[in-house]
Amino acid sequence: MITLLNPNANVEVVSRLEISTPPLGLGYLAAVLREKGFKVRIVDDLVEKLSFEELIKKLKGSRIVGITSTTPTFNSALNYARKIKNALKDVFVILGGVHASFEPEKALQSDFVDAVCIGEGEETIVEVAERIESGKSLEGVKGTYYKEGGKIRKNEPRGFIENLDSLPFPAYDLMPLDKYTVLGQKLEHFPVISSRGCPFACRYCSSSLFMGHRFRARSAENVVDEIEWLCQNFKAKHIAFGDDTFTLNRNRVLEICREIKRRGLEITWSCSSRIDTITEELLKIMRSSGCVAIYYGIESASKRILEYYRKKISLEKAKEAIRATKKAGIAAICSFIIGAPIETKKEMDETLKFALKLEPDYAQFSILTPYPGTEIHEEAKERGLLLTDNFEEYTAGKPVLKTPVPPEEIAKFLRKCYLRFYLRPKFILREIRKGNARAILRVIRKAI
Repeated sequence: MITLLNPNANVEVVSRLEISTPPLGLGYLAAVLREKGFKVRIVDDLVEKLSFEELIKKLKGSRIVGITSTTPTFNSALNYARKIKNALKDVFVILGGVHASFEPEKALQSDFVDAVCIGEGEETIVEVAERIESGKSLEGVKGTYYKEGGKIRKNEPRGFIENLDSLPFPAYDLMPLDKYTVLGQKLEHFPVISSRGCPFACRYCSSSLFMGHRFRARSAENVVDEIEWLCQNFKAKHIAFGDDTFTLNRNRVLEICREIKRRGLEITWSCSSRIDTITEELLKIMRSSGCVAIYYGIESASKRILEYYRKKISLEKAKEAIRATKKAGIAAICSFIIGAPIETKKEMDETLKFALKLEPDYAQFSILTPYPGTEIHEEAKERGLLLTDNFEEYTAGKPVLKTPVPPEEIAKFLRKCYLRFYLRPKFILREIRKGNARAILRVIRKAI
């Protein structure tokens, strides 16, 4: 038996806004393992919240336990590894996920971690499982670091998966679907990844490093097959595309839209995009096939800060894109970041003013967080700018960098951004008219 585990930790979006969605990465790993004949289970302790005794009881009979982690859940993942190893000494513990991929040796310094999977894990986890089940070493298994004879051994990296259509759909049937919620409501939103990799090189982004800078995409038919499967088997009402830049290949987006309409799928969907990859014509077609929201990373109103991030966007183009998105009847959600190491209070004020003037339907404000693996993290280490090495603080809601603006002021300014944006009478009245009063009041209450 192989158990894949999502650890419980203080994830702010879950604890504050009651937003929890299926762990897509574990779903893919479970699906490929099952396809190869392995018995597998998923334990999502982020929502199951098992006691130690309950967890160990579930893990009994497991030969391998794979634990995923992000940066803020990394310490929690190590703690789970310690508890599991102390209780079940013969279990092989392997860590994966973005953070472990960028700091594998730190993970292996723990006495309770046997190996680390680096990067995309679908092909790697199958090979690891085959080796462990047959009692063989991980020597030569690409995409892994492992311990042997008390020493850390490094295998060469594994190449990225070229044919994404070859992957089975995530094993949602192994997840506790009744425990996932969006703003306290029963899960009807399902994540779908239709492509991997991003050719842009924003200095704060770890996702493009993890999945590669080359864009790899599933076929339109394969993507819509999954959407139809989610509708028929899990009663999905909304699809949230988790691609870094869903609209990068315009023709593929058009094919997906046409296929959704051709099959008569009555779903809504949302995606992430860049303001320089959309047109009015494309937005109209997206809307006609069910697109109701697009997430854009604007990040700053300062050209100097945008250059520092290597964002390569124009503020004028941002205004045009948001206007066109709203005109098409699609909600525009914009992301803004404050707290760059070179950013002044005046530039932070300009970003808030721009967010209010741009008037997207919704806005997300966050504090620049130097995730391991990114250029900004390397720069911060070299210049001694890190305020803490405690990864539990790396939530994008807490200042962890030395900046021209004191950290306590940045934290206060983040709160100000949310209150100024979401407590506007115009915004509240509009949401009430749209029938979103309950959800918006919940968000405002949590923000306050």
